[in-house]
This record gives sequence, structure tokens and C-alpha cells, in this order.
Amino acid sequence: MKNFSDMAYDLFMLPLETFLLNRRRKSIFRDVAGNVLEIGAGTGTNLKYYQYDKLKSLTITDQDLSPALLNHKYPEDLNIKTIEADAENLPFETASMDSVVFTLVFCSVTDPYAGLNEIRRVLKPGGRIFFIEHVLPLNNPMRRVFHKANHQWKKMAGGCNLSRETDKIIEESGFKIEKLERFFGAFITGVASIS
Repeated sequence: MKNFSDMAYDLFMLPLETFLLNRRRKSIFRDVAGNVLEIGAGTGTNLKYYQYDKLKSLTITDQDLSPALLNHKYPEDLNIKTIEADAENLPFETASMDSVVFTLVFCSVTDPYAGLNEIRRVLKPGGRIFFIEHVLPLNNPMRRVFHKANHQWKKMAGGCNLSRETDKIIEESGFKIEKLERFFGAFITGVASIS
């Protein structure tokens, strides 16, 4: 059962999910397989998109696990773990995951390079990341707006950073982007592997 703050967040996100994110989530989750780690699972929005028959295990993390994650009806035959963890310090063995998923997470990770280095560490050779993030727009007037609004926005939105360029940070952290789509000016979705 969801608590009030989870329901409020999901209600706030409903238009964005309905008109922008739903189709992108469906698309990237087609290839998520093996031993899977989801970072920053929030209210469990991604749970309905997994093709559970392709998963060997699913490990779900967040800094504070919501009741929605803990009480979700997972497939009985799947190895499921829910763990409170920070992206910058993942409590998992090196080369233990086939796929890592994060959606709308790295805007608020304090040190995104440290988080992505941890993801690289826990990925097996040939492993891939699957992501959706909001990023700084390419359009110069919009970039200025995002930069100006960022200081106040971070205070109101729990550390969410409007001016982060997560696509560049992913590449600079040693990943090769295999697929990238930019949409609605300030969002990206994609797949990347260790380069």
C-alpha cells in the first residue's frame, strides 16, 4: 500500500508519465534481463514494465524504501531483494549484475561520477545500463532558464539538479552509449555498455 507522499508524487508525475514517459519505459525495458539492479526505485513506477520471465533476479534499491516497493506483489518464483542503498556506495559484489536500471535518479545523486563508477564496478563484462533522465536542454535560451532556476529548484525538489548533463557524465564515466533518444527538450532515454 502506498503512503500519502508516494501517492502525491505519483499524482504529480501522472501527466508526465501518461504523455511522455510510459512509451519510453516500455521500450527500454524490453531488453532488461539477467541479474538486474534498479537504483533509486522511488514509488515503484518501473515495476510494471519488467518482463519478469527474462530476469534471474531483481535487486531494488533506494535511500529510503517506500511501502509501494516493499509491499509490491512480485512473481513468487523470482529472487527479489529490496535494499536501502546509495548509488555512490553500492553494497554488491563486483561484476555481479547483468543489467542496471535507473530512471529520473541521477539528477539528485550528489556525485554522479561516483555513482556511475559504482555501477561500472557491479556490472558484469558485457553488462548494460538502461536509463531515463532529465538533462540540461540543448536550446540556448532554455539552458539559461534551467541554470537560473536550478538553485531554487534544488531546494524545492529534494536536490534535483536541472542543469546536469547526465548523458555526457555517462560517457565520461567509461560507458559507450548504444542508443540515445532526446525528447521534450530536456529528457533522454537510452542504453549503454561498458566501453
